Amino acid sequence: MAIKDIDTIVFVMLENRSFDHMLGYLSLDETARGLPVDGLKSDKAWQWPWANLARGAEYPIRQIPGSQPIKEDPPHGREAISIQIDTAPRGPGRDRMGGFVETYMQAHKQAADPGVVMGHYVAEDVPTFDFLARNFCVCDRWFTPLPLGTQANRLMAMSGVTRVVDNVTGLPDQPLVYDWLEERGVPWRVYVSGGFAPFFIMMRRWTFKIVKSLALGKGPFRRFSAFRRDWKSADPLPSVIFIEPEYADAPMSDPNDDHPPAPISRGQDFIREIYEIVSSNEARWRKMLMIVTYDEHGGFFDHVVPPDLETTVGDVTFRTLGPRVPALLVSPHVGAGKVFSEQLDHTSVLHLIAERFGDGTDYSEAVSTRQTAMGRIANALLDELRAGRPPSMPPRTRGAGPMVHTVPQAPAAPQTPNAAAIDAVMREMAADHPELLAQPGWSEMRTYMATNAPPVPVHRDNIGNGEEL
Repeated sequence: MAIKDIDTIVFVMLENRSFDHMLGYLSLDETARGLPVDGLKSDKAWQWPWANLARGAEYPIRQIPGSQPIKEDPPHGREAISIQIDTAPRGPGRDRMGGFVETYMQAHKQAADPGVVMGHYVAEDVPTFDFLARNFCVCDRWFTPLPLGTQANRLMAMSGVTRVVDNVTGLPDQPLVYDWLEERGVPWRVYVSGGFAPFFIMMRRWTFKIVKSLALGKGPFRRFSAFRRDWKSADPLPSVIFIEPEYADAPMSDPNDDHPPAPISRGQDFIREIYEIVSSNEARWRKMLMIVTYDEHGGFFDHVVPPDLETTVGDVTFRTLGPRVPALLVSPHVGAGKVFSEQLDHTSVLHLIAERFGDGTDYSEAVSTRQTAMGRIANALLDELRAGRPPSMPPRTRGAGPMVHTVPQAPAAPQTPNAAAIDAVMREMAADHPELLAQPGWSEMRTYMATNAPPVPVHRDNIGNGEEL
């Protein structure tokens, strides 16, 4: 069975982009070597009905340059997503997925280009994704678990359930996949780009362990700079590896997570570097599977209506999955240019982990219940290992040199729940455990805290209400 040949699962989750926005170009008629994904079509008769109507104007699907900054973050919370999904677009025969521009204009009344949320990139803008899509596997039916924002969907990805509906300043405690793995003796590790703010630093039960592990350079949380060394080493590696980007929605960030206004070129370089590392050790490469996806769609257009699936969080019931996001499977155990169209969401990763490393039982009742409506990632795997060396990335087409973490002068924390929560826990750690923050690797965080007053507590941003259930 192919899944038993996988010794290491590497999971990377970026931020806030939809499938059509990032990978929809793969099916355009004029795209050389187009792939049969359910993406965009160049036929104007196909595109025309999807145009969004807002404030008396029409906003069609269009190509946007990767160099164009998206300065205003599109709304992507409960109310906004409901409008995006349930509003009819321009043309007959389309009754949903037409409210993207309207919600953008509601959130950013002075936006110079509200139609940017209908934009898509092409191969030259996403060269790493283009390489991976053509040499490995694209999943074109991967949806977010809930029609909600970052926190709820990341909790679903790492737990199978969420106690959060809208973003809150600090995460409530709930079991995570880390706990599941530890209970079964399955080794795991998190590598953190930038080294300062893995997502679950906001869950107080994990804060001290994360800060200590990063400060001392040992334990389950490591800086991404150690990943290349660890992967090339002959020492055993954990069975499950999570790699986190540096988040735009965090203090003192130099982001590579793709969350607007972070440039997508940084995210492309980040994934490129990860691929170059995992393909550099052929023995490990032959027994690994890397999964790359996004936490949610970020308010960008996608034409596929989310499937029906009922999920109750507290006293709120959601009837559908969230919008579709990009997803790639990278491994010598998947076909080159393969398109995998079984329905998946983030909890499918938990199901895969349980299939491969579990004790014969399901991950959890909540996850197994969802899987009745899902396909299996394992079904995308080949029966036989692909022969030959890992394909090599072509030279970079943008940027130069390795990524360097640079801290702007007098960095300021964004006024969002995530940033406020991270700021708060780091100040608490600095007060309670100054010996950890005194470690050399935390000099930039010390500078940040010394030059910035604590932010005003935040309980609402453009993602939604700060409601904890």
